[in-house]
Order: sequence, then C-alpha cells, then structure tokens
Amino acid sequence: MAGGDMKRDGEASRHRADRDTAVEWLPQKMRDLDISIPYSNPATDQLMDFYASWAENYDTDLIDAYGYMAPTDAVASIVTLDLPSDARLLDAGCGTGQAGALLAASGFTHVDGADLSPEMRAVAARLGVYQRLYHLDMTLDYAPQLVDFGGGYDAVICVGVFGYGPPHVEDLPRIMDAARPGAPVLVTVNGKGWEKMDWDNSLMPVLAAADVALAARTRIRHMVKEGVHAELLELRKG
Repeated sequence: MAGGDMKRDGEASRHRADRDTAVEWLPQKMRDLDISIPYSNPATDQLMDFYASWAENYDTDLIDAYGYMAPTDAVASIVTLDLPSDARLLDAGCGTGQAGALLAASGFTHVDGADLSPEMRAVAARLGVYQRLYHLDMTLDYAPQLVDFGGGYDAVICVGVFGYGPPHVEDLPRIMDAARPGAPVLVTVNGKGWEKMDWDNSLMPVLAAADVALAARTRIRHMVKEGVHAELLELRKG
C-alpha cells in the first residue's frame, strides 16, 4: 500500500545513502513489474508510478502469487478489541481496500480509507465499503490532512505500508494524530524490512520520543508463500 514520501529530496537522499545496500530478499518477479522498487527506499515519484502500474493487478498478485495474509491477521486482531460495530475506523494506507473489505465483513459500518495513490484508491472505491476515501501522505503531519475528515478515529489500522520505507520508522508516530486519545492503532511491519532497516533498535526510541506506548507486538502472517512474516504493533497515546 502506498503510504507516501513527500519529504525534501535531501532527506530522502540521506535515507538512501544511510540505508540502501544490495537487497537481500525480493519476492518472486511477475510479468514486467520491477518488484525491487518498493523494497529499495525509492523516491516518491518512482514509488507512485510503480503503484499506479500495479493497482489493477495488485490484489490478485499479492494473494495468488505471494499468499498475502497480513490484512486477514491484522483485522482479526482488531476484532478482538471489542469495538462497537459503529466505531469510526481509519484504514491508513488502504491501497486497494483489502483490509477495508475485511473490516466491513466483520461488521464494522463506518470505515474510512486513506492512501497516497489515486489509482489504488480508485480500485478501493469499487468495493463500496468505505464511507470516505481521501489522500494521505504518511510522511507528513496528519492533522492538517485530516481537517476536512474529522480525525479522532476510534481505531486506526495500517497494513502493508511500513517496513522498508518510505514511510520510515521515524514517521510512525504521526499516525497517532488520526486516533482519539487512548484509541488503538494497529500497524503491520514487513518482517524482512524489520530486519533490514533495524527496527529492533530504532522503534522504541522513536516511540519514546513521541510519548507513544507499544501496547503489544505480535508476529503474524505476511507473504506466506515467500516465508515472510510481519510484526503487528498495537500503539496507544494519551
């Protein structure tokens, strides 16, 4: 899913210089897609071009070729929180709407979706499960971007966005601005990205600096046909 990176070129260059080495792992190639792009800390325009070209086949490729299960496991986790069916939920980095469809199937009646890619949002809109779909750059402050949409969600879910970046671990606390104080925010992190980008050492200092609590961390399925797991983080603030 497209979380975005509209930061200054200098900062993006710094990330690439600091973090980019030869990619140790890539999912299997399909068709003419350069599947290395989202795993190589790309510039925004390159990432958006990639998702624009993949949007129509995204769901089929992920599920059939890679055995993508992160949305299923993440939504199953949010169901255990016993939120009311009319809770206001945000699917941040919603992509083509896989998590949103599962939330609706689980009985939630007020789900909004947000993503940087208009092509992905267009596919998600066809599902008819979102109350509203809107543009969101997850590397920028959320509050100004949500001013027309209310914010203060009862829960936020973010599946398949974090791992390699962009967005990066230091962008993670921004997502808390979408939730009301104390509300659960569930975020998946690609397990391979977790290792490569050293989330073990970087996550807790970032959260501590932003006064965000890690309420739970659970290993879930991600790309099962590739043998890749994800880390599911439950975050709370205030």
